[in-house]
Amino acid sequence: MTTPGDVGLGCYVYGIVGADVVVPPDLRGIGDQVVGVAPYGDVAAVISLVDSEEARAGRADLLAHGRVLDTLAGLGPVIPVRFGSVLQNRDAVTSELLEPDHERFQVMLQELTGRVQFTLRARYDEQQVLSEVVAENAEIARLRELTREQPDESTYGARVRLGELVSRALEVKSTEDGRTLLAELDRHVTALNVRESAGIDRLLDVAVLVEEARRAEFERAVEGLAETFAGRARLKLIGPTAPYDFVDAEA
Repeated sequence: MTTPGDVGLGCYVYGIVGADVVVPPDLRGIGDQVVGVAPYGDVAAVISLVDSEEARAGRADLLAHGRVLDTLAGLGPVIPVRFGSVLQNRDAVTSELLEPDHERFQVMLQELTGRVQFTLRARYDEQQVLSEVVAENAEIARLRELTREQPDESTYGARVRLGELVSRALEVKSTEDGRTLLAELDRHVTALNVRESAGIDRLLDVAVLVEEARRAEFERAVEGLAETFAGRARLKLIGPTAPYDFVDAEA
């Protein structure tokens, strides 16, 4: 029987869970390998076999890593481990990972019990937000009219100035609207982590940690925000997922 530690094979580690978690028998991970657990006391590492000599950086591998973690998140608290983490064998999983940090993992799992992560992505309707910016700023409206259907060479300075003003106005608008979104979300979640985002249509990317007992309340609040911003922005709620934004994977 092939086991971790055979020549060329190691243990790929997805995350840390309670030792009582029952992993679905059909759950497949990196390289389509069966996923199992390596317990130590009341915690366990979720692992699968992997070719320790093969680089793991492809999209399929990343998706498999996330799929395993999100499946585990539906079973109970899980501490995500950084993508690409491989140990030599099952003994190394115990001696190098679980045993040294056993107490810390206990505390972290306790803190995550009954909580799940969601991610809210808010994007402006680009045409609508640009129309608002033009209507609210006389200088932007003037420069827009000045450069309309004019050669780039003759209006270069005005176009640069227009771009600067539009960018600044969009930043102010997304900051103000973002505060509105965050203020409402903050009433229904345990923690917030605002992510960086880019693009003309950017409004807000935020990860939130939600108590399972308040999940329905939180989802109703998001629906209310979607109605408030209807016609101006689109809101997309992703989750529940593993708490990627609320666990220090490096540590």
